Amino acid sequence: MKKLLNLFFVLIFTVAITSQLLAADKTPSDILTTAWNIDGKINFIATETTGMYVRDKFNVTISRVFSLSENKFRREYIFPPFLVGDLLIDDGTRSYYYQSQKKVLTISPSIFEPSQRESHNKLLKLILRNYNLVSSSDKYLGRDVSRISVYPADGRFPLLILWIDNQTNVILKREKYLPDGKIYEYSFYTDIDFNVIPNERLFVWIKPKEEFRVIEHKEKFIPLEEAGKYGPEIPYSFQKKGYECIGIKEVPGGIACQFSDGIKNFMVFNLESLPPIPPSSKKITTDGIRYSYWQIDSINGFAWNYKKESFLVIGMVERDIIEELIKSIR
Repeated sequence: MKKLLNLFFVLIFTVAITSQLLAADKTPSDILTTAWNIDGKINFIATETTGMYVRDKFNVTISRVFSLSENKFRREYIFPPFLVGDLLIDDGTRSYYYQSQKKVLTISPSIFEPSQRESHNKLLKLILRNYNLVSSSDKYLGRDVSRISVYPADGRFPLLILWIDNQTNVILKREKYLPDGKIYEYSFYTDIDFNVIPNERLFVWIKPKEEFRVIEHKEKFIPLEEAGKYGPEIPYSFQKKGYECIGIKEVPGGIACQFSDGIKNFMVFNLESLPPIPPSSKKITTDGIRYSYWQIDSINGFAWNYKKESFLVIGMVERDIIEELIKSIR
């Protein structure tokens, strides 16, 4: 009996040491790739806090989240007061967001829909191609985690830091930064339970008894290979700086193309007419074409008309890139 117990402890010790060695052999790219692909495939219940830096202050949201390993997700908002009672359910096919105080239900495609997944996977490829990853060991919520810091090739500060649970590969905390090192967006779990499987009924939308208004977004995604038919020719400078088109879809009154280098993202809209432009915008002329430019925190906006077509660009994008786009539309 004693020999069996000794053998048992030797086996446990061997497995533990082997697991540590295998974990140590994982590169930052391996860790990030595993975490990126695990989304929607792990059961857990947690409380999540998210925040965004807008006009010199953080806007904070707290919610209770439920994840089912069948591409199903539920979010119950509990702070701030004007969001209390709001509910988001994604059943893997469609997303239902009910604003309880406004009595409005918004129905959209699921974040796990194939086109959305394709864009999600493209972001990972762009991060791995355009950025440097650094990994270090850390602790969060009493759990062993890998902290992955994502640096631009020529930058001193990381633009993204992720705390990834070593056991489940779930991202427990994330922080996004501006190039100057200032944080502008974050999210983190204050508690998380991987031992409970949420009930399937939590992911079924149930109509409330009171009357409500329905807004349905029937987005039509366009294959990337058809991009040239729907928008302006994209200048080489986009590719030179690491940007690629990761998604195209029809929007009211036109087409929207999403561009990203993995971290920084912006949208290019080709519209029938421009929406209202912020009064604070500046009028600038480049190569004979006049455009409006404005900036709100880290987000830039550009708008112009050319030959009865209207263009709008919104996102984290350098002005010189957009000026080359404006020139290329001739």
